[in-house]
Amino acid sequence: MTNAADSVRTGDVVDTSVTTTIVRRVSQGCEEEFADWIQVGLGLARLFPGFLGGGWLKESSTSAVCVIVLKFETQAALDNWLTSSLRNGWLRTGENIAVEDSTDRISSIAGLFDPPRPADRLPDSGTPTPT
Repeated sequence: MTNAADSVRTGDVVDTSVTTTIVRRVSQGCEEEFADWIQVGLGLARLFPGFLGGGWLKESSTSAVCVIVLKFETQAALDNWLTSSLRNGWLRTGENIAVEDSTDRISSIAGLFDPPRPADRLPDSGTPTPT
């Protein structure tokens, strides 16, 4: 079994990137506004060091559920985005557009195709929520 220290000694590259998914339920009649709002959020995320990319997918053509995918170089880079005042301000602009259902960290591309898991409860107000 190889650990990260062994990989560094042998010159192998250790992938420390972090991919996270955020499931949001779009309010009825706000689909176009949601698409514009998410694009603004992705544009803001691009300003942050360590951002490797992102996008969003609809669950189906008739579903209100959308999955947002973000990838950062490190957990610290992701945390900087998640706790930033810029992101929190952007989230406030979308309060009437969509609500967050769940957030998951995934370890592979295969995780993107698992069905979304509904949250046990919505976050308390004041708690940062991912994109």
